[in-house]
Amino acid sequence: MFNISQFKLTVTLASLLISFASHAVWYESSGQAVIHNGNKQQARQQATQEAIKQALLFAGASINSVQHLTNGLLADDSIEIRSSGEVDNIELIDEVYDGDILTVSIRADIFAQKLQCRAADYQKSVVTTWYPIKHRQQAAVGNLFDFGQQVAINFQQEFNQHATGAHVYQLEPYYLSLQNGAPVAIELARKADAQFVLLAEITEFSTMQNASSSLAFWQTPSVSRDFTLSMAVYDGNTGDQVFKQSQGITSNWEFDMHESIEPSSSRLWQSEFGKQLTSLLQSLSNEIDAALSCLPAYGRVLYVNNDQISINLGQQDGLRKGDQLTLFQMNQFFDPMGKLHQQYQLHPESVTVTQVFPHTANITSFSGAPLVNIQANDFVARR
Repeated sequence: MFNISQFKLTVTLASLLISFASHAVWYESSGQAVIHNGNKQQARQQATQEAIKQALLFAGASINSVQHLTNGLLADDSIEIRSSGEVDNIELIDEVYDGDILTVSIRADIFAQKLQCRAADYQKSVVTTWYPIKHRQQAAVGNLFDFGQQVAINFQQEFNQHATGAHVYQLEPYYLSLQNGAPVAIELARKADAQFVLLAEITEFSTMQNASSSLAFWQTPSVSRDFTLSMAVYDGNTGDQVFKQSQGITSNWEFDMHESIEPSSSRLWQSEFGKQLTSLLQSLSNEIDAALSCLPAYGRVLYVNNDQISINLGQQDGLRKGDQLTLFQMNQFFDPMGKLHQQYQLHPESVTVTQVFPHTANITSFSGAPLVNIQANDFVARR
């Protein structure tokens, strides 16, 4: 835990809803402050201001005046405000005195709008694998048992060509089932040093022979092929599922039923089936990019040398010299009902980027104050 003498900030993610564009996220934050010379009002204001400010900035929202919020908050048990549709509700939960330490707790209902969130400035790193075919016998037509490998390659190309908020920078050369879920996602994210993990599965790949018209009985019956791709994206740090969707096509299959088709051939991808599949991949790319664009851009601390800290974000992630970031630690715990929660402990000192390299960067304290108790595998986030 960070050694903070003046106050400690804890931001607990109580409920995560997938779409930040249309849903809010509840954050509970508590700020502690030392009461100097018996001035309780000043301590209340300091702790509450900082808790609100850090919660809002960490969630990706923006405000014009924290002072205005805290004045209203301190006057009433609850206050409702609206700021460009981003902050829907802030409530005062309680305040506790323990000697000369005051703890003020709030709960904030926050919208992170896509067009305004600062996290959209950074590209989120995504790792994925080849896509298995759920019913492998369906791949016998065309001898396309490894088609999921080529679909993954084409998706990576489509995504990186059109996406603005994220990039699939690594494609692992093996199959992982969509059913593996969060535990495998966390392991893969750490192995690949990525923030998000995309798992996908071809859930439908069947063919159907259409009956010929009675007026043209001599014609070869036409064949159609169904294709459905199911995708899920996980936060590699928490295991939270942030995106899940299935899309499918039904297209004319213009090849002989007994012909072997090369999965990467232009003949396949320039066919009607291939063109419709490319459109499907583009659609899923846009959906995932929109879902990730306003999520916080996380990075990890690689090593600490006195006050010089190296992180795993760099030019490829959109990092620039002079950018300000937030240092934090993240813990997970289960409540008595068995529900998993994430707890974010934010460091009081913001940091600034001093050097940027392709895949890493160096950061230091923005104010020049010492950065105490920072260690490898702590996190940084776009403020």
